[in-house]
Amino acid sequence: MVNPVVESYGNSTVNSILDDIAKKYKIYTSKEHLREDVDVQEAKFKYRTHAECVRILNKSVGHMQEAQALTFIA
Repeated sequence: MVNPVVESYGNSTVNSILDDIAKKYKIYTSKEHLREDVDVQEAKFKYRTHAECVRILNKSVGHMQEAQALTFIA
């Protein structure tokens, strides 16, 4: 079973949050990085899967459609 992500972030960016999750949970996240990084004032993940964290981050910054398109291309 995959370890759920339990983290809180403040005044960070999407890509730095993904990097931190990758480091702490040993998950490959570079394909989820945004081309243009976006600031995030606050993000809290309580027992979320990596995929849920990516979806939440993308939705919160308004890049859900771009993320879905990249998923299908990859």
